[in-house]
Amino acid sequence: MTAVRDLAFDTLRLEQNGRVLTVYYSSPPLNFLNMAFIRELDRLTQAVDEDPTIGAVVLTGGVQGRFLTHADPREFGALQQLPHPQVSMRVMEFAVPLLNFVMGIPGVVGAIERLGGVAGNGLAMGFRWKRATLRMNRSRVVYIAAINGPALEGGQEIVLACDLRYASDAKAVRMGNLEMIVGVIPGGGGTHRMLRTLGTARAIEHILEAAPLTADEALKLGLIHRVVPDAQLLAEAQTTAARLARRAPIAVAAAKRCVYFGAHRDLSSAFDLEMAGFLAAGLGPGPGRVLQPFLDDLAKYGDTPHLANPAPWVDGTRVDLVS
Repeated sequence: MTAVRDLAFDTLRLEQNGRVLTVYYSSPPLNFLNMAFIRELDRLTQAVDEDPTIGAVVLTGGVQGRFLTHADPREFGALQQLPHPQVSMRVMEFAVPLLNFVMGIPGVVGAIERLGGVAGNGLAMGFRWKRATLRMNRSRVVYIAAINGPALEGGQEIVLACDLRYASDAKAVRMGNLEMIVGVIPGGGGTHRMLRTLGTARAIEHILEAAPLTADEALKLGLIHRVVPDAQLLAEAQTTAARLARRAPIAVAAAKRCVYFGAHRDLSSAFDLEMAGFLAAGLGPGPGRVLQPFLDDLAKYGDTPHLANPAPWVDGTRVDLVS
């Protein structure tokens, strides 16, 4: 199997250090999000899941002062130029699952991209977007956004698909789902991710107001986890990635499934999902390696090492939970 770091991409540049893969997105000069990026994100996330040497991915912008600005109007605007009828949302609620079913048939996405013209590419990109971002949420790998510039609309939806979100304190950083000011709504998971991240009241206000936020405003609202000095952003994201990449992969995947896919369940079935993850992780190789080091530390400190000396446990250096 080809290692992810050796794959060739047009819009992505990859660097791997230990178990951390740093991914730089470049589409100069403005780093607009384009269809090539969506295809490559789909390919990347699948390859990452199949590469056991990767435990965390840091996604950042490869153009100075630019993260993922928003969708490229020169590409996605072409979809609006096609003749099309006005269709109600109720009709589309039936059509979208049918489209997803058809797209899920092996070979269909590629064929539609090759033969379907502008409309076919648009349908394929929507399917790839959903597949890639949900794959990120199911993954045993931790995804961290290092936001070094504007992350608007689709750019913010990619940010929200990541597990952790760090932003630079640079003035160039702006965040927001601004689709309302061009007559649409978020279409890449933004409404639901903001609902789960911000709660109903703040999510609907942000969507309707459609005003770009500074990094500090995004932090206060709860969209991001941390604001970091610009010069330190990538290093801090990579340090966090290295620490979390030492977590047991089966436990990372279980925790992410419970958090991302348990919210819609009733309390009883959510508990069952959590217990399934607990048992799966508990039967993995990691927990069996913990007991003796824990007992050794308990004897050494006369107290639980989680209080007496938690640092090596938090850093993941006390016990190897990965190999």
